[in-house]
Amino acid sequence: MPDFQFVTIENIRIRYIDKNQKGFPLLLIHGLGGSIESWYNNIDSLAAKFRIIALDLPGFGLSDKPKISYTINFYVNFVEKFIKKLKINHVYLIGASLGGHIAVEFTHNNKRIVDKLVLISPAGSLPKSFKGTPELKRYIKIIQAKSSNDVNKILTSIDNSTIDDSYAKIIYKRLSLAGAKDAFISAFKGSAKAPRYNNKLEKINTNMLLIWGKEDKMIPIRFIRPFLEHGNSRIIIIENCGHRPHVENPKLFNKLVKDFFRE
Repeated sequence: MPDFQFVTIENIRIRYIDKNQKGFPLLLIHGLGGSIESWYNNIDSLAAKFRIIALDLPGFGLSDKPKISYTINFYVNFVEKFIKKLKINHVYLIGASLGGHIAVEFTHNNKRIVDKLVLISPAGSLPKSFKGTPELKRYIKIIQAKSSNDVNKILTSIDNSTIDDSYAKIIYKRLSLAGAKDAFISAFKGSAKAPRYNNKLEKINTNMLLIWGKEDKMIPIRFIRPFLEHGNSRIIIIENCGHRPHVENPKLFNKLVKDFFRE
């Protein structure tokens, strides 16, 4: 993992990485409860071809966690300021889950900036009637974990994939930081209460790649329909894979992404 940097935007101190500054910028936006470490198996591989920028969103990782409302609009505006701070005029985006929700709205508002977009099991297109799967509800309870072992059990039970002990320890440690649990809940509610972006998809002309795990229990694949009906997107479904294809099958994910961006 490369050296971390920090930048202050709107009085919020943000941790980020910026690797291979000679390449075309590729911004990675993690999901709910995630951090830069969510991309541990992707950064070095992708940095061989692109300038990789990944941040801990406000409220997560080692970024500040002020007591504010973490709405989708807040995050979209924040990413805009972050990109401007780094003096980036054009960018590729990858957003996972909550990060996918943010990435769609950001792209809709900044079509001239985003040249290509990759979404991983994105939130934001679910019907308002959706009350959450048992696995999603179990994931939300991660903030009640009493140890890294509890975190490991929750994550393993959701995706049926092996979770590295060191990663579980990082998540537990970060959730123990002041303000982390409040930010987690606020960001979850912010995404759930935000307007659905389904009708905006056809207005996004940016080349889009949608990657979804066939065994995703957090946001089941049946919710892919808006992208089939409205989106101008290429869709890849990965078998024997859950909610986090970039973590569960990084080798395949990295290849798919690099091929897409090279086109």
